[in-house]
Amino acid sequence: MLNNSDIKALNEKGFFNSRFADAQPTFTANNIGMPAGILSTLSPQVVENILAYRTGDEALGKREKLLDWMADAYYIPMVEREGQTTPYSDYGSPLLAGMNVNFNQTGHYRFSTKYHYANLEAEQIGGAKINYADMLISATSEAIAVELNRVAFNGYFDNTSTKFICYGLLNNPELENYQTFTKAFSQMNWQEVMGEFAKAIGLLVTQSGNNINGQSKIRCVISATLFTRLQALYTDLGISVYETLLKTYPKMEFVSAIELDKAENGKDVVYFIGESLVGGIAESTKFGYSEIALMGNVVQTDYGYSQAMSAGTCGALIYKPSHIVRFKDA
Repeated sequence: MLNNSDIKALNEKGFFNSRFADAQPTFTANNIGMPAGILSTLSPQVVENILAYRTGDEALGKREKLLDWMADAYYIPMVEREGQTTPYSDYGSPLLAGMNVNFNQTGHYRFSTKYHYANLEAEQIGGAKINYADMLISATSEAIAVELNRVAFNGYFDNTSTKFICYGLLNNPELENYQTFTKAFSQMNWQEVMGEFAKAIGLLVTQSGNNINGQSKIRCVISATLFTRLQALYTDLGISVYETLLKTYPKMEFVSAIELDKAENGKDVVYFIGESLVGGIAESTKFGYSEIALMGNVVQTDYGYSQAMSAGTCGALIYKPSHIVRFKDA
């Protein structure tokens, strides 16, 4: 331990002069800072990209496997029963009753995507606590699901043959033309909105021969923008128009679909799809498919492997056009 006399002796020898204080040490390099990443923290939660909510199956009511992967087309037999009567007579000849049979055809749209598993990339991404293989398969499945949903609404147009292989809900030729709301939906008060819904139900009654009415099961597939308006518009009693419609038409269900925003010449649209047991089938519409995740062979590469995933669909099937009316905004 240094005492005062020791410090005084060192000072006299110049140990505390500026020339010693300014000297640079020779036993280590200048401080270059901490290596990148040492002072960072990696979140244990992985954030995935967010895609639009898919409502194709809900809009069409049901997804069902209807054809085999090898089939090129799907046929729907349409039977029209007809007959006439005459007054009875022991000597008369009654008129015949019979049927006409036609077959509606839709094509089979097959499509594929694939993922590639790379060994080095798998280790690097795994270092971030991300399940590399699961994410690749998830991305592949997501791509298939997005395309199936797109076809449910818009069908598939083949540029080579310049024709639709299959149709979607929005462009199906089986449907009648759009009706137009009396005025812009955004400008309607609650009574006017209720009036437009009543008009739509009235058209269903007439068009279906009263097989669909206000007490029937009706699926209202509506533009996401217009649905928001239904929820934000209130009656004089402070009840939303959406709640009022559900009370007025107890079997009506709503499907909000962003695909219906600006779907017809830049206008938002609404579909009213009635369901009944008449016609030999319960559903008025359906989304048909052959496969939704058909896995291909695993193909080995030098430093990993790849695998394809495929799906097939015959699009939106319209069994009862008379049970559907559609409107576009004014």
